[in-house]
Amino acid sequence: MNNLNYRCLAAVSVVMMLSACSSVKVWPFGADEVVTVPGAPANSTAYFCEKNKKFFVRMLDNGATAWVILPEREFALAKSGSTFSNGVSTLTIQGQEATLIVTPENTYSACSVPAPIKK
Repeated sequence: MNNLNYRCLAAVSVVMMLSACSSVKVWPFGADEVVTVPGAPANSTAYFCEKNKKFFVRMLDNGATAWVILPEREFALAKSGSTFSNGVSTLTIQGQEATLIVTPENTYSACSVPAPIKK
C-alpha cells in the first residue's frame, strides 16, 4: 500500500475509535441533544445582551438567590419581590428576558436566553 492509503486507513481508524467513546460525538447530524453555551459555568443560564455583552446566572437556595457571573467578577443578589438585588446591582428576569444593572454606568439591557442549538 502506498503512503496515501496508510493515511486514509489511519484517519478512518481514529474516527471509528472516537465514535466508540460515548462522550465524543463524531457525527452530530440528527442527534437530539441540546448543546450548551461553550464556556458557560456549570448549572448556569446564559444571557446575551445588546452591545455584544453577556452574563451568566446560577440560581441558588431554591431561587432565593441569583449568582451573577460576569467576565470580570461574580456576585450574589437576593430575591426582593420580582427582582434580585444587593442594594447596588439589580437583576430582573421575566421569562427568557433579563436586565442587569450592575451600576448605572454598567447596564446589560435587552438580554435573552439563546435558542437551543440541536446537535
